[in-house]
Amino acid sequence: MTAPAKTSADQVFAVLVEVDNRGEDPDEGRRGLREDLTPAMRQTPGFVSGLFMTAYDRGLGVGVVLLATRDQANQVASAFAVGSEIRPGVNVVRTEVLEVSATA
Repeated sequence: MTAPAKTSADQVFAVLVEVDNRGEDPDEGRRGLREDLTPAMRQTPGFVSGLFMTAYDRGLGVGVVLLATRDQANQVASAFAVGSEIRPGVNVVRTEVLEVSATA
């Protein structure tokens, strides 16, 4: 049995943001993600879900936020321009808007 083809109404888009967080205190960073960024993202128009992952020992942070439309994803991505310092000690190194092709 084959799954039905996805329609545009089913389409979701992801914003992937990679940061260099070497200049941030890990405990302060985790607090900021939980208390500041996560609640703000939940209020974003079109928000579906989000994951915010860190590897402070490697100076790496990755966020993936799913949004209902490409326009909403592009709007969120524009707030995370490569090279910008989004918090003291946290610099954006990569931002992508991607189509979600499958989930598990």
